[in-house]
Amino acid sequence: MQAQPFPDDGRPVAAIFRAPVFNASETFVRLQATSLARYQPLMVGLEDKGHVPPSLEGRVMLARDGAQAFAIRALGRWGTLGARVAAAHPALIHAHFGPDGLAALPLARRLGIPLAVTLHGYDVSRSRTNLLASGHFSWMRYAVSEGRLKRGGDLFLPVSNALRDQAIARGFPAERTFTHYIGIDCERFRPAAGRREDMLILHVGRLVEKKGTEVLLRALPAIRTRVPGARLAICGDGPLRPALEKLAGELGIAGAVEFRGAVPADALPGMFARAALLAAPSVTARSGDAEGLPTVIMEAAASGLPVVASHHGGIGEAVTDGQTGFLVPEHDSAALARRIAELLAAPDLGARFGAAGRTLTETRFDAARQMRLLEQRYDEMRAAGAARS
Repeated sequence: MQAQPFPDDGRPVAAIFRAPVFNASETFVRLQATSLARYQPLMVGLEDKGHVPPSLEGRVMLARDGAQAFAIRALGRWGTLGARVAAAHPALIHAHFGPDGLAALPLARRLGIPLAVTLHGYDVSRSRTNLLASGHFSWMRYAVSEGRLKRGGDLFLPVSNALRDQAIARGFPAERTFTHYIGIDCERFRPAAGRREDMLILHVGRLVEKKGTEVLLRALPAIRTRVPGARLAICGDGPLRPALEKLAGELGIAGAVEFRGAVPADALPGMFARAALLAAPSVTARSGDAEGLPTVIMEAAASGLPVVASHHGGIGEAVTDGQTGFLVPEHDSAALARRIAELLAAPDLGARFGAAGRTLTETRFDAARQMRLLEQRYDEMRAAGAARS
């Protein structure tokens, strides 16, 4: 991406740091950057993954090459990228995920501005041993030096209350650690007027262990025994896809499962409009990797879709058991099958749950409301920094 002059419009600048800009699955970072009202966004990253919306044209600054990116990740040396960011006069830096927060800390100190870090899940749930064994350099550095981030960061924003409790137990300072739901666009995700496919189960997410896709596949034979027409659409890709496709064949359900691969974000509202329910049976992976609060659950609920999910992470903050959907124990494919079959067999119950989910989402997760709260946090963080100075 070619460097362009920063189009300063007079609002305070929030430099939003995410090493990859933008991962296709990280729609929450893009939504946050484009939804600021009293602050103007400056995206800062180390590699271009594409998916930059037109509204951020000229507002993205990237490392010039791999060597500069490595210097930032390994040594905290921001060099000319730091100088370019400084020229935009940011009022604060907001990093996503703990390892990126650690990488951004030297730049925040160099510029004399506060640092906020959103904690999303693995940066709190994975053990230090697992992070060291991961092979990911930024994760290994985080395992060794996360204490530096805990001491030096000005504000930590776990994405659920459950994750906040875990973060504090891990040593993040309670007085600087506050739950902040990312939020979703309740105008983009709305209940559809058309008829749903009453037998269609939707599962959306990267095909990794913590998403619980294997648990869902193992539940499907029992679901189809109770509701013979049930079908499953899996939207997402990832390292476990070949093994999951093989498992579907072994279970004799390959004809009832469609692996759709990675789906563009723009296609999600239409998929939510057609499905009968969303299945999100997240689990804690063997590595310790876990969810904070999956965005797809909030998007589905805003679309009027009932959700069957697991008691995991912050999911219970978005799914009220018996009111907006059902919650089942992790890894319990039998309980998952019973609840999914119950909803497929009772479309009126699903519609009632879906309407209640929409109301809950509007109340708790609307992006416009959450951005106002975030900008208040920015104000408070800057005022506290000014008072210390």
